[in-house]
This record gives sequence, C-alpha cells and structure tokens, in this order.
Amino acid sequence: MPNLFPQGYEEQLATVSDIERDEPVGYKPSAAFSFETGDFVRNGSNQVESVSGVEAWEDWCRICLQTQRYTHAAYTTDFGIEYDRVFKSASRSEAESILTRQITEALMADPYGRTLYVSAVTYTWTAADALIAEVQVVGINDVTIDISIPLSGGGY
Repeated sequence: MPNLFPQGYEEQLATVSDIERDEPVGYKPSAAFSFETGDFVRNGSNQVESVSGVEAWEDWCRICLQTQRYTHAAYTTDFGIEYDRVFKSASRSEAESILTRQITEALMADPYGRTLYVSAVTYTWTAADALIAEVQVVGINDVTIDISIPLSGGGY
C-alpha cells in the first residue's frame, strides 16, 4: 500500500507553541444565524448569508450564554452556564452572584480573544426559576455589545 504522508512529515508538524497566539485573532465574519428559527439564514439561492465580525462575536456570546455547560461534547468545558446550580440557589441574590461569575468566566473564555471584559450584568426576574439577563460586554477595539438573554431553570 502506498504511503499517504511524504517522507519527513514529522518534522513539519505544528507544535502547540506554533499555534498559540499572544494577540487576539479579532473579529472575523461568519455565517448568519437566526435565534428565532434556530437555523442559519439563507438567501434565495439557498446559500448561507454572512454577518460582520462584530455580529459573529455577538452571536457567539449569545450561544455561549444560552448553552448548558458540560452537556455538549462539541464545546469545551469552559463554554456555557451551569443553570442547574444557579436556579438551585438558596436566594435570588446568591443565584445572581453565581450567574454573574459564570457569565463573566464563560465570555472571557472566548478562544479568539475578542472579549476584554464584562462591564455590567443586571437581572429581571420573571418567575421563581426564570429571568432576563442584560449583559454589556466590551471587546477589542472598544466595541461594546448589549445582550438580553432569557434564562430559565430548565436551561437550553
């Protein structure tokens, strides 16, 4: 059987230090996603539409905050929120404290380094196990996005 790899390919393999970056990747365009339909946005030719890099980052933040942590093998362990822990808290103030920490940690784990910090998080409780989180996130190049996310004890 012929060899699929050229001779000496082992010397050409990338190492972890080759891949790691000291500076953020930045805002890269991506596929447009509709949170209303739960699918990618397509044009009349059935091609997936694209969004700007800042819109792609905002979509990433939304998906991150609406994902139950540790339940999807496709995501790393620092992606998402532990809703079960939040809504089993003894009080609303404890739940908000846990949620603020988890939101901040999840958004700061952006693999492309777009998130600089979470500047504000406020909550509006709509039921005993449901709330709306208003999150203001500051990214590189002084880009600020405001995200409003409904969260419930059942998670997503």
